[in-house]
Amino acid sequence: MKGALGGRCLVIAFMLIAASGFFLIAAASSGAGTDNSGKIKAYGGTKEVFDEKNAPGIDDNADALKGNQGKPPAPGPTVDKWAVVIGISNYQGAGNDLVYCDDDAQDMYNYLIAKGYPSSNIKLLKDTKATAKAIISAIDWMNTNEKKTTSECVFFYSGHGSTYDGYNDGDDEYTDEAIVSTDLYLILDGQLKQKFFTFTSQKIAFIFDSCFSGGMNDLAKAGRVVVAACAESEYSWDGTAQQQNGVFTFFFMQGLNTFNNVENAFSYAAPLASAFVFDNYGKVIMTPAIVDNYANYWAF
Repeated sequence: MKGALGGRCLVIAFMLIAASGFFLIAAASSGAGTDNSGKIKAYGGTKEVFDEKNAPGIDDNADALKGNQGKPPAPGPTVDKWAVVIGISNYQGAGNDLVYCDDDAQDMYNYLIAKGYPSSNIKLLKDTKATAKAIISAIDWMNTNEKKTTSECVFFYSGHGSTYDGYNDGDDEYTDEAIVSTDLYLILDGQLKQKFFTFTSQKIAFIFDSCFSGGMNDLAKAGRVVVAACAESEYSWDGTAQQQNGVFTFFFMQGLNTFNNVENAFSYAAPLASAFVFDNYGKVIMTPAIVDNYANYWAF
């Protein structure tokens, strides 16, 4: 389903014919029932909003993983594709760890490399590398490098999601949605919106596999597509040992590898992810969402 949508509109697109051909394979490999890896991606610790103005100096490179296993292609100076890819399973302290979010990030990184993104054009932040300072620094780095309306930009996050009440982050919401850094700071949707406000690119894809991520539609703008694993009042789930991914990312990556565009990948993944969570995690509702303000299919 294609269309330009704004505000709080959440569109769930279903490609039942396309999806049905893959469902039996996915279901057979996923296993049944909840195991230790089936964790809710909702942060339950102490909530502190990251204050960039009062944070120590940020090093653009110190916390970013560069390159990848297996000798990726040499950087191409004319390749105008940029990405920040974040996956956090290992959180500071005890009690907040997840299982497969770092795998989600690695899979997205490998996909982007295969689609022609030079390793030097990707900031990969996994686990303890994904501090709040490193995340903000990586966004600033991407902003510095994307200079044209045709620049292709991807922001991918898999990890804990949270909410925070009463913080003035530049929007008119009392309750804000947030991503959570490995050092347990909340980065609010309004803060992300402000960071991406000055981007020149008219081709940006935001992909969130985290609880309450439907609320990240504040990032919606012309030329952008925002994908969320669940509605803003719902939970997202880590996957099973068979999946080795978050539930949504597991199916979304299948969709990307088949269709190579965000919209069709979402349309394939949404019903499968919803059905898997409902059937395997105690009849829980998880409703993936998309806000699509990109004129054509957002293809890699």
